[in-house]
Amino acid sequence: MGKSKPKYCEICGAPIRGPGHRIRIEGTELLVCDRCYEKYGGKKPGTFSIMPTGRQPRRRTYSSTRPRPSPKPRTEKPLYTEEIVEDYAERIYQAIQRSKKNYQELAQEIGLSMNDLRAIAHGHREPTIKEAKKLEKYFGIKLIETSDAEPLEKKAIPRDYEPTLGDIANVRIKKRKK
Repeated sequence: MGKSKPKYCEICGAPIRGPGHRIRIEGTELLVCDRCYEKYGGKKPGTFSIMPTGRQPRRRTYSSTRPRPSPKPRTEKPLYTEEIVEDYAERIYQAIQRSKKNYQELAQEIGLSMNDLRAIAHGHREPTIKEAKKLEKYFGIKLIETSDAEPLEKKAIPRDYEPTLGDIANVRIKKRKK
């Protein structure tokens, strides 16, 4: 007989030495390593949950014959990045001084809050790209640099790779943070 395929924990993805442990989480039976068994196996069923609990809203079904709008073609992302210049605070502060207006008047005309404008002008906070564009347009100054970016190469995933529950949870968490 050939060597059997190594087993991996269905929560963290670590290789399982020995037979592993079967635990039930949210009604699903999982094969887990010793560490995950210690972490989640001793808890009462239903106390550990990666999936959100609660009922999902029911989708309404419409029985009209309205034509559905065709999906817009996906546009390629531009191969450049926009970055705020390093001396943004100095440029904005000088432009405010030249305008001879107070922060309240400027904030209303530009479309920012007075606190945001003051924080950006004094270098306490970097403006977002959207805020920088408003400031550029109003004062006629340059705050955004564009640089060509090389397209990132995707990491190669082995053909026999099976994602674990932990991988899926991490992917969801990463997407949510953006």
